[in-house]
Amino acid sequence: MRAVLLLSLLVPLSLAQAQGLQLQPHTFQARDGREVQAELGTVTVPLRHARPEGPVLPLRFVRFKSTNPSPAAPIVYLAGGPGGSGIDAARHGRFELFLALREVADVIALDQRGTGESNPHPELAQPWAIPLEQRVDEARLTTTLRKAAAEASRTWSTAGVDLGAYTTVESADDLDVLRKALGAPKLNLWGISYGTHLGLAYLRRHAQHVDHAILAGLEGPDDTWKQPAHAEALLERWEVVLRAEGERGPGLKSRLAKLLKALEREPPTVQFTDPAKGERHTWRVSPFDLQRATFESLRDPATFRRFLALLPSLEAGDYEPMAPFARMLREGVLRPMSLAMDAASGVSPARAALIKKEAAKALLGGSANPGALLAGDVPGVSDLGESFRGPLKASVPVLLISGTLDGRTSPDNAEALRPGLSRAVHLVLEGSGHDGLFQSDPRILERMKSFLKGESLRDERLEIKVKP
Repeated sequence: MRAVLLLSLLVPLSLAQAQGLQLQPHTFQARDGREVQAELGTVTVPLRHARPEGPVLPLRFVRFKSTNPSPAAPIVYLAGGPGGSGIDAARHGRFELFLALREVADVIALDQRGTGESNPHPELAQPWAIPLEQRVDEARLTTTLRKAAAEASRTWSTAGVDLGAYTTVESADDLDVLRKALGAPKLNLWGISYGTHLGLAYLRRHAQHVDHAILAGLEGPDDTWKQPAHAEALLERWEVVLRAEGERGPGLKSRLAKLLKALEREPPTVQFTDPAKGERHTWRVSPFDLQRATFESLRDPATFRRFLALLPSLEAGDYEPMAPFARMLREGVLRPMSLAMDAASGVSPARAALIKKEAAKALLGGSANPGALLAGDVPGVSDLGESFRGPLKASVPVLLISGTLDGRTSPDNAEALRPGLSRAVHLVLEGSGHDGLFQSDPRILERMKSFLKGESLRDERLEIKVKP
């Protein structure tokens, strides 16, 4: 079965050229059952753009036709992750956005190479785990993931996977193949999180073919590894929020510091039953578990408030309410595209040194980059180098969108790009997290449509009302 799949997806280029762009009528159904008429498309790209006569890969997408009689350049949605599916994003939480933006142009939900319906190896995954009864720290996690990545690389290579073909540069060039296949002189880019990393790479390589770009939750060219200082600043911002809501007593950071010291001194052991499988487990809680749980919860205000609700129990020495998250902290799965993409993007020496310095002083330690791997840790992957991660200059209109309570992509990331983006404007959402960058307020969509229509915008801060 695997051989058949590989043969169907990696075919000679001459056959792909004969096929060209394929489009067919498609009834697209959202998760809630609503339907809309669209087109299901396939475009074939070289597996390695530097080897155009080599194997190729079909990419799938859904095109929602514009309701505008004079549509602008096609809007291509770039999903986050890396590993997110653009088609799934349209099917689930962003369905309304895809339909609304048809007012401007055709809207394309693209599955990037290695994701969703553009994944030639959907069955391949490498699990990793650190036993719950053992102590964990950053070094232990990194060692575990390095071993899993090496094993995965060998297994996937045998299965015919070319890990080196999964880079943001290859995906950026995929976008230009799609543009040409659509017969579009330019594209409008619409990306979030890792999708902004890809969008910026396209800007660097093909700026002349970009009309406008909307980039939310910025992951700059050298932002794959996150700064611990951003998480520390966000904890301080949360202290201000909680004080404004009437909280008294020790501040959030003081409470967390006290908990971490207690865990270091006397780590508790928690007995719990996995509700899904009914299995009994013993969890030895480590300080790094709490650091990671805190950092992961900072992603979005709603998630962090659920974490905050656990603090009184933890402070009373009862970690059982946190047990449902224990296995999420100690195990996971590596997949070819997401592993290779991040490893290839890597980190500059200067940023790596800064991160190490910040982590040494940070309350949450190295939890901002848990087990981060470099290209040298993943056989078959090559680092994209400093030319990929270096400063970016472009004169294309760019709308940057950031949330002040986003624990994944700090507004500082967007501001760091401003010197090279001469026509950028920054929309800052006060009180929004990573998951609310498009839909936490109807004014965001209005700004997006205005921007794509060519209307002039200015730097702006919107207060996002989120219930405590």
